[in-house]
Order: sequence, then C-alpha cells, then structure tokens
Amino acid sequence: MKKESVKKEKAEKKGQVKTEEKNQKSIVTSRVLFISVLDKIYLVILGLCFLIGTFSIFNGSIGSLNYGFWARVGREILFLIVLFVLYLFLNWFYKCAAKTMLCLTKNEVYKEHYIPFKRSETSIPLNKITGVSTINVFWIFRTIIIHQYHKFPMFFATWNNQEFKDALNELMTTDKEHVENEYENRNIVTQNMYKYVAYVGMALAIIIVLLGIVRFFTYTFNGERKLAGTYTYENNKIVLNKNGSCSIEGLVDNVTDCNWNYDSNDKELKLNYEYEYSYYYSRYTSTSSSSITLKYNDKALEYRDMKFTK
Repeated sequence: MKKESVKKEKAEKKGQVKTEEKNQKSIVTSRVLFISVLDKIYLVILGLCFLIGTFSIFNGSIGSLNYGFWARVGREILFLIVLFVLYLFLNWFYKCAAKTMLCLTKNEVYKEHYIPFKRSETSIPLNKITGVSTINVFWIFRTIIIHQYHKFPMFFATWNNQEFKDALNELMTTDKEHVENEYENRNIVTQNMYKYVAYVGMALAIIIVLLGIVRFFTYTFNGERKLAGTYTYENNKIVLNKNGSCSIEGLVDNVTDCNWNYDSNDKELKLNYEYEYSYYYSRYTSTSSSSITLKYNDKALEYRDMKFTK
C-alpha cells in the first residue's frame, strides 16, 4: 500500500510538472482599452437608464384623475425587467472583453479574442513578424499594430501599447507552448455591491409606496371628481368619468378614446379624444386626435352656443 501511494504521489508530481511546462507566463499582457473602467461605465449607463426611465414613468400630476398610478407601476416593473435583461447583455459583453487579451512570450505573439458565442485564438511566431508600431490619438486612445508577412496587420486597442512594442522589439524566437490567460473573472455588479443594489431596490419600493399614498389622498380629495357626471344638450351628451376618461356622443362622431382634465384657474375643461375617419375613395379608416375646450360655469359646460347640464 505504501509503495502504491508513493507511486501515485510521483505520478501526480509528474503531471503537475507537465501542466506547468505547457503553460507559460507572458512577458507582457495587454487587455482591451478601458477594461479597467468598463464596468464603471456600464454601471453609470445602467444607473442613468434607471433614474431617467423611472422619472419619466412616474412624471406627471400625481393628483390628476387620469394619472394612472397602477398602470405606471406595471410599466415600472416591465421597465425593470428590460433593464435587467440589458444588464445581463452588458455583463456578458464585459466578461468577453475582460477575457480578451494580447500577450507576448519569448516565442510568439498570442491573442485570445472573445465575443458572444465565439472564441478565437491567433498565434504569430516572432520570426513571422515584420514590425510593430503604435498609434496614440488624443493621448488616451492607444493601439498597437503587429505587422506580418503577406497578411493584414493585427490591431489591438490597449493602454500599454508602448510597453508591448518595446518588449517585442527585443525578441526573435519561436515555440508552441500554450499561453496562460490570467484574468479576473468578475461581473459588472460584484458581490460586494449586492447590498447597494438591495438598498436601491428598497429605496425604489419606499418611493413607490409613498407615491401611492400621495396618489390616494390627492385623488380622493381632488376637486375635479365633483365635475364627473353626464352632461347633455339636446341630442348631444358628454360623460365625464372619475378615472379621467370620458365619452362624447353627437358633438363628435366615431370617438374611440377620450380623457379630460380641468384647469381651475381658467375654469376650463379640456376633452382630448381620438376619432376614426375615412376618405370617400378608400375603404380603410384612419385615426386622428383632437381636443375640445369647454367653459365650466354654474355646474354646466358651455361650448359655443351650447350649454351642457347634468
């Protein structure tokens, strides 16, 4: 038994030596330009999308009858789902960019390139390289160019392009050893940031609850609700609903959608509606929108020479 265990240990040591011989450390490793701040850039983009999207969804007069609070909550939930899908896509792209590298060993220039659904490797022996050059635009946008025999140059945008160029100019050998790609496997949102994401989620939930409370009281005590009801003038009828919707009969034909709001300063009520129409030469109908402004006086609606009463 002791002999077998000794043999196993020797075999394991030999295996370790072989794997260590297969992987070699690079002299210079270059990563994609801006990779060190790419996750921060993505976080800023996601944060701005979250703030702008949430603000635009809940923006408006919260006490208005046609504010539609629960519809906005539904849109916010859908927006968060879309934002999460966007995060997964950006995180996927970020991980691909983090693994992409260009490195220099004593034998070759080796490149691993990752894009969604695809991984590619390029190995250029040093004796196949005709030259190397760098390009710096506005100091910060840096690129290294590897020139080859009878092939298109290899371009790689990286911060340490000058260091790579200086090291490459010193070498001229070939070998077929595998290059070890050492990168930090991380996501845009790291584990240490989960608690901050939870704080943002709790803050959003609290804000939505507060908005719901404000909406409840402003809607309950909104003076516009007193205007709701059915107003008639001869064969014309206007129905104002407490939820901000309305219907029009006689005054306008083929109304498909309608909402109303009241300006207490000018004592004017505005009906915004959509209606269908068709040209005499066409069998298809089209939709357009328009509005009617009525004066509210003595619990009656006045439009031109018509006076609609409850």
